[in-house]
Amino acid sequence: MYSDQTTEDERLIYHADLLSQLSNPKRLEVCIYLSSHEEDVNSLAKKLGISQSALSQHLTRLYHSGIVKVRRQAQFRYYTCDHPGVLRILQTLSEVFDPDAERLASKAADDAHRES
Repeated sequence: MYSDQTTEDERLIYHADLLSQLSNPKRLEVCIYLSSHEEDVNSLAKKLGISQSALSQHLTRLYHSGIVKVRRQAQFRYYTCDHPGVLRILQTLSEVFDPDAERLASKAADDAHRES
């Protein structure tokens, strides 16, 4: 994020970049999914219906912006989104635009756990 020495302009640049990353529909979808699941690229690409290559490009951008984290295990990389600001933004979006989203997200998480 930023330190005590960070200027107001640097903070605004950071926040603008974060919002810019979330303004892409596919990256937003990736963040929504990864906010409740840890997933590898292959599995996530299948679930989201995009190519592994395209997803990797989105994940790289999200990673460099500090939005997603990666955990390496053997030859696999597992991604998650636990950025507090992003999680709060996603929660606010769901409350504002889809009051039933929490119920649907909970159902999707239950379905995904059953598939595992």
